[in-house]
Amino acid sequence: MANAIETQGFCFEIGNGDSPVTYTEVGEITNFSLFDGSASEIDVTHLKSTAKEFLMGLQDFGAGSIDCNHLPTDAGQVLMRAAKASRVIQDFKVTFSDLTTATFQGFVTSNPLSGGVDAKVDGSFNVRISGDVTFA
Repeated sequence: MANAIETQGFCFEIGNGDSPVTYTEVGEITNFSLFDGSASEIDVTHLKSTAKEFLMGLQDFGAGSIDCNHLPTDAGQVLMRAAKASRVIQDFKVTFSDLTTATFQGFVTSNPLSGGVDAKVDGSFNVRISGDVTFA
């Protein structure tokens, strides 16, 4: 029997900047991709090395994106657009369907919209993660 986590029930929230943080859910998410970063490689090869040698740099959790139905009045989407405009680091919380969470800070870097004939308006938000991610 597989122990995979379903994506149905996934929740992405943005914090309000207060302490303690209060989170607001971003509405109608259709897809997500998170934590695409990788640690840098520090080349420590020297003239007596017999092959390339490396140290691992700091971990980098990279970026993440969420796709959603564009909702101009959704409280979470409004906060995401405001965060992009403010250029201020934000708190984020992801909750998976098994109720495990990931909390982190980052910057909302973009909010592209798309659409077409016989289609709805789609939106996405891209977040550059800054610092560590706490999984619980």
